[in-house]
Amino acid sequence: MIAPELLIAAPLGDDSFWDPVKANWSLFGILLAGTAVLTIAFVVWLVIQPEEPDHDTKELVDRAVDRDHDRARTISHRMDADAGRADTSEPELR
Repeated sequence: MIAPELLIAAPLGDDSFWDPVKANWSLFGILLAGTAVLTIAFVVWLVIQPEEPDHDTKELVDRAVDRDHDRARTISHRMDADAGRADTSEPELR
């Protein structure tokens, strides 16, 4: 007797929940057009991006590296002075 009651409670084919969603072609067209516009804009943006600089930057990089090495050396000396491993009378450690 339990089985017939379960069959009655099961959804039937006439229930609107089981109906497929109707296609909205205008929404699909808007989404497709938006995708196409964004794709074209991205390609144009990639094309107009500047390439590598025309001038040589080796001198600038070398100067920056030397400056960083000097700063690292100074910090190392200061840490040695703080730990008591270096002479604190040097001018750069004051």
